[in-house]
Amino acid sequence: MQFKQSIDDKRNSIRLDFRVPVELYCAESDSMLKGELENLSVHGMLVQMQDDIPSNAVDRQLNCRARIVFPGKGSSLMIDDLQTTIVRFENDQLGLEFSEPLEWFLLFNVYQAKQISK
Repeated sequence: MQFKQSIDDKRNSIRLDFRVPVELYCAESDSMLKGELENLSVHGMLVQMQDDIPSNAVDRQLNCRARIVFPGKGSSLMIDDLQTTIVRFENDQLGLEFSEPLEWFLLFNVYQAKQISK
């Protein structure tokens, strides 16, 4: 778990680091993008992209629906149809803001603890 890293950090929420698959569907540009989650907060996430980003995605703050899959030993947890807006892009990473606070955020502390205890 990470708290604000510096006084210049604009985020106000705790971030949890994960490396799990993310898919983004951006209807406006009719594109499906794949990446890997870097970190997650109650208000947004940072994704390391595997696919090329549409050139207009960040300039227009493109709205996308996200799917995140958290694999477990015997099952997987999928967060689907998560409404996001691309708010920044740098070094092949997308910063996405959620349209509503992530109501499942408390579950991720349990998931992360389970992963560490393996």
